[in-house]
Amino acid sequence: MTLENEGETVAAEPITAPHPRGRVGAVVDRQAMRLLTAASKGAPWSIAALARLRRGAGKQPGELLDILEFTLDDDFFVGRSDAGASIDEYAAHVALTLFALHQQSKSQPMHKSGVGLGSALRRLADGPDIPEPVQHRFRVLGTADGVSELVHHLRGAVALLRANDIALDYGLLADQLVAWHWTDGPNRVRLRWGRDFYRTDRPITTALS
Repeated sequence: MTLENEGETVAAEPITAPHPRGRVGAVVDRQAMRLLTAASKGAPWSIAALARLRRGAGKQPGELLDILEFTLDDDFFVGRSDAGASIDEYAAHVALTLFALHQQSKSQPMHKSGVGLGSALRRLADGPDIPEPVQHRFRVLGTADGVSELVHHLRGAVALLRANDIALDYGLLADQLVAWHWTDGPNRVRLRWGRDFYRTDRPITTALS
């Protein structure tokens, strides 16, 4: 696979998706792959779409009409047609806009199946000893009192991963953003991240296992 960035086509690794997905994670994975595959073929619309998605970062679902074709799906539960964004819609919006930020000007895919957030941040460490700045960035994620604060911290983590060319599984992240809203969901998600951060020899199988 190749990706085209600002007119330049460069080599990129293929992405596989061996891990089970939840409803939202499957949509996010499919859309990210659609964008990456189109970019590999030099399709101008995919570069433009990634730019539009980047503009959606930090905004609420529905603020930008030109990204809804990627962040909405018939499988998402909406309820009343005039209701605000559902949990599924919000999670897909956050995951795909963060993916677009991560992918900006990168020659390699920054969406990679099986790389959870804890595992990705652990890759910032060169060896078994985790530097304090990396520990701090990871711990900050656990201080979020609500989902808005969590998304703010996630954006900082993604910026750090982008600066170090470390990919992330955005389908998995989307499923975890959904799970964050469950009863005891934040604790379960943080535990999943902690397991991946401190026990990197174990593969990811599901969003919370």
